[in-house]
Amino acid sequence: MPRHPFSPSFLAASVFCAATPALAALQPIAEAPLAGETEFRCQFNADNSTDCVSTYSFTILKPSGREMLSRIDRSYAETDSLIVEKAELTQPGGKPVPLDQSQIDTRTAPNPDQGFLRERQTSLAFPNLRVGTRISYTLREHFTAKPLSTQFHYILSRPPMPVRDDRFVAEFKAERPIFVRSELMDAYRIEQSADKKTLKVSLKKPQYTNYINEAGNAYLRHTPRLELGSSLDLQDNFGPFAARYNEILAAELPKGAAAAVAAVKGKPAREQVAGLMQYINDTYRYLGDWRASERGYVPFSLAEIERNGYGDCKDLAILLAAMLKAAGIKAEPTLVSRGDVVWDLLVPGMYAPNHAIVRAEVDGKTWWLDPTNPVFAPGRTMPDIQQRWALVLGADGKVRRDEIPLEAPGDTLRVTRSEHYTHDGEARVESRVELSNAPLMQLSVADRQRGRTSTDQDLCRNFAKEGSDCVLERDDSQFVLPPSYTISARLTDRRALDRLGGEYFYNRQDLASQWDAFAKYRSEGQLAELYLGEPQITSYDISLSGGKTDEPAHSCEIRSPWFDIDLQAEPAKDGGYHYRYREVQKTSWLNHDEINSAEFGKLIEQSRGCVEQLRLVVKLDKRP
Repeated sequence: MPRHPFSPSFLAASVFCAATPALAALQPIAEAPLAGETEFRCQFNADNSTDCVSTYSFTILKPSGREMLSRIDRSYAETDSLIVEKAELTQPGGKPVPLDQSQIDTRTAPNPDQGFLRERQTSLAFPNLRVGTRISYTLREHFTAKPLSTQFHYILSRPPMPVRDDRFVAEFKAERPIFVRSELMDAYRIEQSADKKTLKVSLKKPQYTNYINEAGNAYLRHTPRLELGSSLDLQDNFGPFAARYNEILAAELPKGAAAAVAAVKGKPAREQVAGLMQYINDTYRYLGDWRASERGYVPFSLAEIERNGYGDCKDLAILLAAMLKAAGIKAEPTLVSRGDVVWDLLVPGMYAPNHAIVRAEVDGKTWWLDPTNPVFAPGRTMPDIQQRWALVLGADGKVRRDEIPLEAPGDTLRVTRSEHYTHDGEARVESRVELSNAPLMQLSVADRQRGRTSTDQDLCRNFAKEGSDCVLERDDSQFVLPPSYTISARLTDRRALDRLGGEYFYNRQDLASQWDAFAKYRSEGQLAELYLGEPQITSYDISLSGGKTDEPAHSCEIRSPWFDIDLQAEPAKDGGYHYRYREVQKTSWLNHDEINSAEFGKLIEQSRGCVEQLRLVVKLDKRP
């Protein structure tokens, strides 16, 4: 389900410079590896097909720009067409030289990891690229209408890229009025004709925007974006799909699906849903199949899905919805945009969603079910579809917008741990960990994909700085996750304490690491938003023995819109130490202004100070 079928594909991923400046920031324009000019014209036809002629020109400014243009690929559906009308190369001080036909190759495009596609791919390889070389190519493309689509939808996204934008002009024409919605397009001039059937978008002046050295969990949730559509009405855009989905749902369940529904009959609704999700997981694999035709949003029939034994998101979603309905549970296929980052819904057109799930009503509550996932937590929405819009295809044929909420923080990680130190700074460790939600999902997926032995080795590494003799006790993980899952561990940590000079120190640097990262964000001038994952609660109940510390009791109580932190720490009667630490993460995202606010700066300072109180000098018993 592509967002933007007409975008240049050769710069699909950002390219970062090899050098690492000291600070994160916008890259200076003098370091731009490429200069680019873009001009294209598109016609939205009456049959909902589209014709475009586009010209892209690039001048290499830095050696890294040559690698970015090493090969230019353009993939397109077999039902579409692409013609390279012109391609030429100009060396510094020279004249344009046409690209030899031997450097233009068209072939069948490779299949994705989990699917069959009937796509073609045309590649261009320009010879003798060096700094100062200019390349230019013109493409003529025809895009056939997607099945059942009666409205056109176009997304023009202009995210930061390592290309200096010297010129950008786009013109659109249609045989019906064009509705326009945009965000952050101040750098562009948008002109529309009086009859709304012609639109021109042009860059006001050259610009260069490229982010460098942002954090690994940094994203841009808002970038310059223009969306065009023939209608802003949900029913206009998705009504034909809702009608087709309901036709498929009205069919008799195939034999295997009917037997699965019969097997859960009479059980509580919650268990019925879990049983049917388990059946799909056991019986079907995720695999998209577009070999017969370009299906767009149209699923296979229920009988075809059962016969295939596989399906993509829309196939598995409609099968699950049909089974739930047969079990007496209200279920509706739903279209969403899946992923950590989701765009606001500017135009509710066919390229807004990229994924199909099921909205179900279970015991009076709304469940959002994704049968493509390798795990299922009853009653909990998967993190990659939380906090976003959803387009529900109702049984009455009506399409409505709903909102999937952000899950409230839950007890994600609860650790009860004892460390008994020996004379040389080692510790005998006993730990009990209770997992739920995202960490438990990750554990179950790791067991499934890599095997239990590999997962156990990773777990043992996390229980100690330098572990040995690690023995774990845990149940086999399952597809249907329990409310909580317990892991017990016994091991030796050979570097339980840090040694400096003749003294041993206990510290919890792991608890300080995120606050150090936030402080680094502020000091280095980072700009993007940070994704933290779903809200969660982590807690630790830790007992230290075998040594003595003179550290007094400490406590912290920190409250903020983003995190709550509590610490209760006190000396133990045997000379050891005991503390309880609890952290509540309330949000999934932190934006630039929040992180740089005075209130967040205070939170960093308080949280660092709280964790610093767990740096203890430990006096060990003498060698026996």
